[in-house]
Amino acid sequence: LTAGADGDQDITVTPKIRVTDAWLVMKGAGTAGCLVTVKNGATAITEALDVAASLDKAIVRFTSIDDAQQDISAAGTLRVSKASTGGDFPGAELYVQALHVA
Repeated sequence: LTAGADGDQDITVTPKIRVTDAWLVMKGAGTAGCLVTVKNGATAITEALDVAASLDKAIVRFTSIDDAQQDISAAGTLRVSKASTGGDFPGAELYVQALHVA
């Protein structure tokens, strides 16, 4: 996830996948109102993870996955939404563990 302004980053998945886990490695200290959500298109798969108190290099895990949304169809969109109160998200590496499903 890039640093800076609020927004979405999309990845088009080729095969159908099932998201089974996700976590972040922070690239800077969190700022006020920093939230990250993993989505299936426009619908949340994870909770809105608050990383405002997270330190640089911290590993931060999502704690919930919506089983009704975790399957992303072939050619579907894996979206990550980031927001911060000041529009100054510090940046992070996002890791998503997913399985190929038929």
